Amino acid sequence: MTEEEAGAEPGRSAAGGDPALEAAADPAPDAEAIARPGVPVQWPDSDGPEPNVPAGVAAADAAASQPKARPANQKHKAPWWELPALIIVAIGVAVLIKTFVVQPFYIPSESMEQTLHGCAGCSGDRILVNKPIYHLRDPHPGDIVVFKAPTDQWFNEPFPSTPSNPVAKALRGFGQLIGVIPPDEHDLVKRVIAVGGQSIKCCDAQGNIQISDSGPNGPWRSLHETYIYSPLSASDAAFGPVTVPQGRLWVMGDNRAHSDDSRYHYENDYKGDVTLSTVPVGNVIGKAFVIAWPPSRWRTLGTPSTFGKSSGTAALLVTVLVIVAIIAVILVLVRRQRRRPPRRP
Repeated sequence: MTEEEAGAEPGRSAAGGDPALEAAADPAPDAEAIARPGVPVQWPDSDGPEPNVPAGVAAADAAASQPKARPANQKHKAPWWELPALIIVAIGVAVLIKTFVVQPFYIPSESMEQTLHGCAGCSGDRILVNKPIYHLRDPHPGDIVVFKAPTDQWFNEPFPSTPSNPVAKALRGFGQLIGVIPPDEHDLVKRVIAVGGQSIKCCDAQGNIQISDSGPNGPWRSLHETYIYSPLSASDAAFGPVTVPQGRLWVMGDNRAHSDDSRYHYENDYKGDVTLSTVPVGNVIGKAFVIAWPPSRWRTLGTPSTFGKSSGTAALLVTVLVIVAIIAVILVLVRRQRRRPPRRP
């Protein structure tokens, strides 16, 4: 019997080596790797590439390592301070607009009837006043202006009473700050009839006021004031000629028989003192351009044709653009705040 037929000798492998040495040289694969289905076994002494992880296992491991996405129907919960912050911003914007752009005023008396409605003890019109317009141009004849009374004698209108209750007083002060409650100030509203350098007198044969741009010797042009509600008698209406000092305004109410205006003060309080009877341009707060309340009275306040065309359109457009820009900025900030993702822990 040949060596090949007899087979390997007991205790030796077919290759003739020692089984213990072969086991040490060629160990068995990792038991955990064998137990995982679908994972190819790679022997430690193999010269091949590193073991490849199946796509399913790799995807599962990658998904486990990524932060969990928020469900589509789950809304971001706003922080507790967002609403108070937005309220503070809104109040700040209202104060800025009231201080520099547009301020509301109420009409407390009948001196501008029926252009502006107001009377003692009733709820008068609420008007909006364009404040930056006179930074771009001077007041023009025909403008309806709100101004601070030059002296105490100018303010004969009903004065708003101040509450004694501290809480009511604080609420009133807050309302005045944002412009929804009339201020405790000597503010008046009248129409500009003549400006500095112009001469004015009354009346022509038809009872109309006359204006001269060249001094008290004329030439004169008559104002056809169709907006007058209650005219003066011929004896009361007559005055002048008066030349308005530079930097001052001759103002009158549309309800001439019930208006303590430049004519009234010139004839009664100051006895021909044209300076005290007129309003400094620096006292003008702004130009009334719209009746905002009540809705039934809503309309714009333009310049009557008897005064010619006014150049206030550009200034009004600038004011509207400023307001729109401020509102747009606030809306953008609010939207960005709502879209901002929450901070990760």
